Amino acid sequence: MEQPPIFSATLGLSPPWHIRSMSFSKEERRVDIDIDFANGSTFTCPICGEDVPVCKTENETWHHHDFFLFIAYLHARVPVVRCFSCGMNAVKRPWALGSEFTFVKEA
Repeated sequence: MEQPPIFSATLGLSPPWHIRSMSFSKEERRVDIDIDFANGSTFTCPICGEDVPVCKTENETWHHHDFFLFIAYLHARVPVVRCFSCGMNAVKRPWALGSEFTFVKEA
């Protein structure tokens, strides 16, 4: 399924984040969105703000009960960064900031 730019914008995604794939069920009124990031990317340490490399990833699932009038599930590969000053921390998830998405579980 082609991903219209409105989905990325609504989720607050900017490079290196991107929508890898989407599936849509009109009958279930459900959309599943797979979010990923480019391999080799660096991210901002959520503690000190330094750009640091990814050391591992965690798979997470997030839920929204009314995303464009559909139930939505985000399935994301979330980077954990290793900061020299702050240690290992998961990065901030852009879709979680001020939205109604709630964390469900690690996938």
